[in-house]
Amino acid sequence: MSAIFEYTKLNLERTIQNLKSKKFEFIYEDTETFVPENKTYSIYYLLDKRELYFTNIITSKYVRKMIRLFPSVYSQYTNIKTIDRENYPSNITPDITEKDYNTGSITRYFVQKANDKNALVYEISESDFNKNLTLYNKTSFSWVILGIKEDVIRQNTITIENKERNFKGINKILFPLQYWRPSKDVPVTLEKKLSLLKTN
Repeated sequence: MSAIFEYTKLNLERTIQNLKSKKFEFIYEDTETFVPENKTYSIYYLLDKRELYFTNIITSKYVRKMIRLFPSVYSQYTNIKTIDRENYPSNITPDITEKDYNTGSITRYFVQKANDKNALVYEISESDFNKNLTLYNKTSFSWVILGIKEDVIRQNTITIENKERNFKGINKILFPLQYWRPSKDVPVTLEKKLSLLKTN
């Protein structure tokens, strides 16, 4: 018995058994040939809302996976519900802690609408970034927040220039000394103090 069928049974929400296929309704996944008319098959609805089709019934020793040629009412409904549940990330300002400054860098997360190269690029949280954001292009990168001023400028400038290639406009919301703090072993000059004030 195939591994995919074993997986299906282990992740099953419900099933409809012992149905009969119609002419030109299915093809076999392995050979891409038509399933004969009146072939016994069963439908399996998984916990992740997928709808799978296999020949015979759940207790059969031999089954074959089938592909339905036209979407079922269930799959159409599921697709609509998926669109309704589309995630829309919120714009945030990163909450930088002393632990982050001890580390010297943070990871930042940004999105831009996938269908508009000129759309606003904005910062989001890690939790939003990890969601299925199908309407957005996403990027994340390390951002230096501690160190010698010249080194921080150089490293963060390289990051901005690299990201601007695919996320047009990100250079308008980032600047190299954003959230920067000088290292403790580096004297804090008046210029550094002023730069620090601008980032807060």
